[in-house]
Amino acid sequence: MKEIPAEIRVFYDALLVQKKIPEKSRFYYKKWLRYYLDFCFKYGCNQSNRESLSYFIKKLKEKNQTEQQQKQALHAISIYFDIEFTNKDKKIPLENKKRILSSKKGELKTTNADWRPVYSGLNAEIKLRHYSPRTFQSYRGWARQLQGFTQSKDPQLLAVSDVKDFYLFSCKTEGRRFNTKPGF
Repeated sequence: MKEIPAEIRVFYDALLVQKKIPEKSRFYYKKWLRYYLDFCFKYGCNQSNRESLSYFIKKLKEKNQTEQQQKQALHAISIYFDIEFTNKDKKIPLENKKRILSSKKGELKTTNADWRPVYSGLNAEIKLRHYSPRTFQSYRGWARQLQGFTQSKDPQLLAVSDVKDFYLFSCKTEGRRFNTKPGF
């Protein structure tokens, strides 16, 4: 299954909040987007071409998805196209886009942000993958440590450098050495 690229995930999450998609439904919206990206990859469709959406919905019908699921998938991908439209028209660097989104919404905080959606998303993903409860406890512990390290910075504003700094800090404080891939 294709993952949502990080730079798109940030904007997609922000748009879900902006469009007042209920928190419980956001997981499914992201799931539909992942399915759509995977569909485009498998069948050679252009993921930024709106015409591929009709093929995707047709495939959902073939897979016996309910009418409600098809509508939700259609809405989820339509939100994705809003991101694509913005990225094509405005060639703004990623950091500036984050600043623009945070100033528009007023909900993205640099400290003391609400991390409950992260934990509920983690829990949903663990259940989806059928991991053990102990694995969830371990992952939740690392997420809490990251939250504390970043001073509860809004998860949507976390950068790769934040995670790298946390990783290096964790290695130093716990005296661990991890093998990493080149470039990390």
